[in-house]
Amino acid sequence: MAARPDFWLLSHTVPCRPGQRNSLALLLFVGVCVWFWAPLVNLIALAVENEHFSHVLLIPVLASYLLFLSRTTILTSHAWSPTVGGLFMAGGAVCYWFADGQGGTPDQLAVVILAFVVMCWGLFLFSFGAACFRKNLFALVMLLFVIPLPTVLLDAVIGFLQRSSAEATQVLFWVLGVPVYREGFVFSLSDFTIYITEECSGIRSFLSLLITSLVASHLFLRSTWGQIGLVSIVVPLAIIKNAVRIVGLALLANYVDPSFITDSTLHRNGGIPLFVLSLAVLFFVVWLLRKVEQRLAV
Repeated sequence: MAARPDFWLLSHTVPCRPGQRNSLALLLFVGVCVWFWAPLVNLIALAVENEHFSHVLLIPVLASYLLFLSRTTILTSHAWSPTVGGLFMAGGAVCYWFADGQGGTPDQLAVVILAFVVMCWGLFLFSFGAACFRKNLFALVMLLFVIPLPTVLLDAVIGFLQRSSAEATQVLFWVLGVPVYREGFVFSLSDFTIYITEECSGIRSFLSLLITSLVASHLFLRSTWGQIGLVSIVVPLAIIKNAVRIVGLALLANYVDPSFITDSTLHRNGGIPLFVLSLAVLFFVVWLLRKVEQRLAV
């Protein structure tokens, strides 16, 4: 069967059976991965060593699963977009060469991985066409999360979460009636003083909740307002969760034993149960929004 390009620049038909095209797409993808092998290995190492980027390891699996759900549409597509796909891949190649020319800069890896994502987009367009690309846009856009946040953006997000957590912590102390003196990120209780560092910002759980909310809104919600509503609760939910953890540890250190903060499993891993609780809250909101959508659809 003749494959029809999506764009008028290549309006002639080119014989290309889906099986042949799929094999070619797989071969090209392997070639792209080999070309980007070194930066991909560096990305994995960064994700393993730095908890700020630990979510990176799950994104390819998540995107692959979302594409797997649409496998029938993708693998049986007879359309292709060689012009636009080729332009995307050329843009990714230029981006890669540009980043390689900036050797030694802290954000080089972010630019190189962006180039890899753009190359993947171009390969998908080239192989399966613009219509198929639009149908799988969410899964393809999710690949952006494999890009390490540039230093400026990462510092800005951490700073926002750190300040917000400090404000929420002060509110919780006030609600609980705990006397505390605050000076910036330093909270002085009767027998113990805590400092909310950048490591206490909760960025890891924030990014995990953000990704989870995006995927949940895509899979379970149909209305735009419902999807926006679900994602919008992530920021306050992450801040409140972090403040509860900080206040709980501070009270235990002040009134029970200082080692709860200085050296304890609860301090190192106490965020995990709260993160699970946050996920439960998030999916409860999903359930509520689905109920509202169903009632409005009647």
